[in-house]
Amino acid sequence: MLTNPQIISSIIGLAIGIMIVWLVRRDHLVSKDGARWLLLAVLIVLYSFFPKLNDAIGLALGISYPPIIPVLLGFGVVLIKMLLSDIERARMRVDIERLVQRMALLERELEDERNKNND
Repeated sequence: MLTNPQIISSIIGLAIGIMIVWLVRRDHLVSKDGARWLLLAVLIVLYSFFPKLNDAIGLALGISYPPIIPVLLGFGVVLIKMLLSDIERARMRVDIERLVQRMALLERELEDERNKNND
């Protein structure tokens, strides 16, 4: 018999899965990122059906309070996601700077060409 936390976790996992599929279909989310989120949704649903897995992992790792494992994993995932976002933002900033410089050069060439034709 499923307990309330299991039911709530299952509902959360299914809701995340449905929302991710909807976002990917509407092109609000890249399919590569959507696949990662779907994996997370599947893991949440599986975790909700096998809560004793957390106790087994805690025992194997020597963690005396196993409910902290999902919190630590979530925190680690958030930190990794923040790092990846910073890397992507830095890459985009460099690309934008290069595009601005290239556009300035092209505008200068166009202006020189116009001045040459007017003379």
